[in-house]
Amino acid sequence: MNIALSKVALAHVRAEGFRISVQGRLSTTAHFGASAAMLLRFKEILEAAKKADKAIINVVATETWAELKILVPYNWYRHPNGLADQSEQIEAENPGVVVHPLTINSMQSASTIEQHYQTGHLPKNAASVIFKVSGKVAAQQLLVEMWVAGNRSRTLPYIPNKMETLSSLCEQWGHSEFRCQRTNTTSARCAGTHRTEEHRYEVATC
Repeated sequence: MNIALSKVALAHVRAEGFRISVQGRLSTTAHFGASAAMLLRFKEILEAAKKADKAIINVVATETWAELKILVPYNWYRHPNGLADQSEQIEAENPGVVVHPLTINSMQSASTIEQHYQTGHLPKNAASVIFKVSGKVAAQQLLVEMWVAGNRSRTLPYIPNKMETLSSLCEQWGHSEFRCQRTNTTSARCAGTHRTEEHRYEVATC
């Protein structure tokens, strides 16, 4: 597929991370700097895919994947399969939800979680797990109500902290509003106790 793209597309328009699901679906992601829409502009990728597998009849962009976070019991981490079975559990108890099987992961390393567990610093004997579901509708459904292993689980949006992430509450870099610890807002224009977008210019030269 990438050989075909190299003949007709710009250098950054490439596919990466090819996966085959248990249902036989082949999926890939766009290389950094490109998008699925860019890939689908080039009919050559369909021809390349057909050459690889005659059963392929079309290439389409999937729905966007929403990233969520839940707390799961610590004993799941000690299970021989670890978190591998969790996607099936989520799908079985939440109709219409499709979990990306390659995205379930703990927010901390297994050794760190074990250390927190041994020292009693693991809240409710549970640890956070992040995963992706297909489509915004399914994500909103899980944010309202989600069941895992017969228990209702509180689900939150997962917004990773990055150096370039700016909190609109405190106007500091490195974290999002969702993870901001500040209880009061700060305007980036006047340092007042209101959001930047709520700032009002009181004099013409402000």
